[in-house]
Amino acid sequence: MSDYTNQLPLMIQENTCFHIQGLPVEIRSYLGQFTPDIYYFQVWIVGDAKPGLLRIGTTDGALNRELQLRTQLGDYQLISQVLLHTVVDNVVININNIHDIPGNIMDWEVLDVALTTTENQNPENTTTTIESNQEVEYLEEEYYPEQEISTSVLSEKLLVLTYLPDENKTLEAWLNNKPSLEESLLITSQICQVFRYLHQRGWCVINLVPKLMQIGTPIKFFDLTNVFPVGELLNFGFIGDYCAPELAYCKYPVHETMSSYTVGALLYQIIHHQNLPSNQTQEIQINPIPQVYQLLKICLSYLPEERFTLEQFLKILVGTRQEMTIPKIYWEMASLSTVGLSINRLKNEDNYGIKQQQCGDRQTIMLAGMADGMGGMSQGELASKLAIETVLESPLPLENHTKEECQEWLTSLFVQANEKVSAQVKDEGPTLSVIYAFSEQLLIGHVGDSRIYLLRQGEIQQLSQDHSLVALSFASGKITEEELSTHPDRNILTKSIGGKSRLSDGYVQDLRQTTSALTMKLEHEDIILLCSDGVWDLVSKNQLATNFITESNLQTAVNLTINQVLESGAPDNATLLALRFLVTSNQGRW
Repeated sequence: MSDYTNQLPLMIQENTCFHIQGLPVEIRSYLGQFTPDIYYFQVWIVGDAKPGLLRIGTTDGALNRELQLRTQLGDYQLISQVLLHTVVDNVVININNIHDIPGNIMDWEVLDVALTTTENQNPENTTTTIESNQEVEYLEEEYYPEQEISTSVLSEKLLVLTYLPDENKTLEAWLNNKPSLEESLLITSQICQVFRYLHQRGWCVINLVPKLMQIGTPIKFFDLTNVFPVGELLNFGFIGDYCAPELAYCKYPVHETMSSYTVGALLYQIIHHQNLPSNQTQEIQINPIPQVYQLLKICLSYLPEERFTLEQFLKILVGTRQEMTIPKIYWEMASLSTVGLSINRLKNEDNYGIKQQQCGDRQTIMLAGMADGMGGMSQGELASKLAIETVLESPLPLENHTKEECQEWLTSLFVQANEKVSAQVKDEGPTLSVIYAFSEQLLIGHVGDSRIYLLRQGEIQQLSQDHSLVALSFASGKITEEELSTHPDRNILTKSIGGKSRLSDGYVQDLRQTTSALTMKLEHEDIILLCSDGVWDLVSKNQLATNFITESNLQTAVNLTINQVLESGAPDNATLLALRFLVTSNQGRW
């Protein structure tokens, strides 16, 4: 067993082990050269029983620059921790016959490389090795220098040890999984955020090594050798998968939009499942995805001054992701009303209406109401019409409001309708039931005995209260639920629109009476039903639910229900309005 005091050089080859500052490290495999003049090795950190990344380079090169940057960044959570770094004066790296060395037998050569300087000499058994300051053919090239890069004549080398990213969680592995558009924008935004953070401190990232970046919470960089000070004029040309085209020449100082180009090149790769064309004079073909197309077109411009700054790019990436991940809301609508079969009702005194406004994909406002004119009233049709017109003609609250303010607005519609009806109709007025939904939030206003139902996943729930004598009797326990539909006083209301010149506080029912909350969050495929007593008096709520469960087409289910009303005699006007809430997601794959 050799040791460092015999003045042997440090041998770097597969299946050897040495100590760095007392930490035993086993060389497992050579990974390549992702940055010129830096050798990357996968090692096994014996004491931690974890895989590590060992990088060996010149003392005045990219590794030294990285250490300066790390000192400036301090404990930045998105950068992997350096376990240790040291300078060694005599290093020999054997990569020519690395795969010919048996993998099941390991000779432990214990060398402490953190001690004193030794002379540069080769052992007798290293005829197939190359010294670390010799020019070697890259096994994996990310950069292609336009002019020869001068190598250091010094024998000393800088060794930097970090943990190795989990192979299954690297950016390289993630790219192979064909992520969704939402995931792609999220990861790209996180990388852009790191780039912006570095630029704010005077540094620019000009290339990426996906296999040395780990995706997770948070994302983590394990190699910073592609980061340069802002304004530095490079004395060599870079051409790589993520490099801005001006980096091929040695006359442009490092600037911010080089980093923007790198982020854009990564996003292009994610979207198109391939890198940018190697011929930089070739026009870049971009898939026609709205917003993403414009992003890529700008940040991949051949002219640096046309690209986004990192601050602009990050803001647009985040905003684009938010817009694309917000589900789109749609409403399906169906309705049908009949005068019924009674020889005493030759006019349909029911009225209903719908008002919808789309304020972008997410901000959808739905307002729907129905009113039932009192049977036998000479002006029942006019009264219900006035009530619905008042509701539908009122301007919608389009600005951001609290749920309490929205409920106040909804209640004010009832106050206005009451004033109109009481001023123009002498007899007692109609029922009025209204639903108001902004995005996913539902509110109701209700007076009378028309009903509002919610059908969710096969279960039906009545959201409104019946303002009638029989409802009071049932609530007090004087009659049973079965007697509600046959009681002689079932058509006598305790509340209606226009019956009073002024509505008292609490006169209009909201959701708190049946759900304890002022609003209800709607779910995909929820169905809201508004119906007059001419419907629910003859078709039970369970039968209603069955109709809409068995019939996927909304209008077909409405027609079926009204036909059942007619088959049961239809002694009253009957109106049914159905609204289905639908949410579609943009988080697809391409």
